[in-house]
Amino acid sequence: MTENQGGIAAGVGDLVRTVVTSVGRAGTVSLAALGDAAERPGRVLAGRIAAAAVSRPRPVADPHALAAALEEQPRSPLLGGATGAALAAKVARRVGPLRVLARRTPMWLVITAAPALHASVARGAEELALVASHLVHRARAAGVEPDPERVRRAAVQLVSGTALDPAAEPRHAPLVVAWLQRALWAVLPFSAGVATRNPGSLARATAAVDPSTLRGPAMLGAGGVA
Repeated sequence: MTENQGGIAAGVGDLVRTVVTSVGRAGTVSLAALGDAAERPGRVLAGRIAAAAVSRPRPVADPHALAAALEEQPRSPLLGGATGAALAAKVARRVGPLRVLARRTPMWLVITAAPALHASVARGAEELALVASHLVHRARAAGVEPDPERVRRAAVQLVSGTALDPAAEPRHAPLVVAWLQRALWAVLPFSAGVATRNPGSLARATAAVDPSTLRGPAMLGAGGVA
């Protein structure tokens, strides 16, 4: 395992522990509370992923290679404890993960789904890494040396489906919430597990990014235009 990979793996673990710990302290968790707890570790994880993509991008320079990598089906996580998993599935079927998180989610439900949450966050990190790597390849092919911060912002915006502006700082908490929602869906029978949602659309949106927007401010004065 490289130093970058180790840092990303540690970031995934830190983020999962933050979510589970924040629920454990309060007994329940709401979307707002989860967002507050997840913002900083989410940004740290995304920053490590972007830095790794700039230093050693994945081999997804071609849009088709990116789409194929995003379409790969990860193994569905196995939740620990048959009774807890059955209860989690029952709750998710009855009210849906979106409604569970919109109210106040009980501690036992999040902790029961912790293995699925870890798998979902790891998959999310993979999605960010693939998107960031493609952005780096596109930038360098256009003669632009990408700024890691702009790559991070663009990757987070693309994966979370928000407006694309690499100069604007995105919120990372909604992405973490989406990963938790995906983990709760993963406990349902016949679900897609923690697979990437709409991989083709994400690949097309990433391939359409203007490489010049990834050039850092310090590089603009040296002969570039934003």
